[in-house]
Amino acid sequence: MHSSTPVAPGGARAPKLSHALVERFRARIASGELKPGDTLPPETELLQQLRVSRPTLRQALRVLESESLIQLGKGARTGATVLHPSIETAAQYGALYLATHGTTLAEIHQVRTLLEPPLAALIARRKKREAVESLRDCVSIQQESLRRGDYVSAASAVNEFHRRLEQFSDNRALGLLAGMLNDIAVNVYPQIPLASSNRERNVIWRRSEKSTEAHAHLVSLISRSKADAAERFWRSYMLDTAAFMEKSGLANLRVTAPTAGFGRRSSPIASRDLGRGGPRGV
Repeated sequence: MHSSTPVAPGGARAPKLSHALVERFRARIASGELKPGDTLPPETELLQQLRVSRPTLRQALRVLESESLIQLGKGARTGATVLHPSIETAAQYGALYLATHGTTLAEIHQVRTLLEPPLAALIARRKKREAVESLRDCVSIQQESLRRGDYVSAASAVNEFHRRLEQFSDNRALGLLAGMLNDIAVNVYPQIPLASSNRERNVIWRRSEKSTEAHAHLVSLISRSKADAAERFWRSYMLDTAAFMEKSGLANLRVTAPTAGFGRRSSPIASRDLGRGGPRGV
């Protein structure tokens, strides 16, 4: 029986034409030849330009749409719109990989522990007003959530605080990693109340209050340009948090696969689905 897949010189199988088209469009987007907001020609015109069959073209466009690189128009006469490559999409693929390999919350925290202390020092040296105000805003949300007894909102704000620390490095590669870590952790943090007994939730709630205090202190050090002190304090806090996670069993929570379609941010679990995570709502 002969394979229908073409074989390239040397015995290697040649990629399907639709895959080659996908790679071609990816390369044009990566190089800036196709920019976000650009509109691709209508289907009929693309078929003439590319000299491929309609099924091959449509398969390639569907792959690009699933990767959030284009948004298909309505009807064959409307060209697809080029989109910004999405951190959310990268995070969803990353989360799927980590979930299938049994990655835990402890491992996510370990990466943050390696990254964040020197970043806190870097931000303190720059003393960017935007960074200080943004981090301070996260702390305010945590404080207000704790006053309301809303664990989910408090946990989301804690996760966002970590993301912003990494975001303000002004390093795009690190920004991508930060976005991935944030989106992956977003799927883990809401599990914490469900994975805990009422007594354990009380312990976790008290830890949330301690975390908020630590975040506020770090922002204070950054705002006063205490770079070395900020790095030492944040490393100590992150290591202390790792010990707490290990003792409480939270370290073993598994990263979950994304629940929404690729290219779309998964919906957060509403507070009403989890109840109130702290002692005031248990």
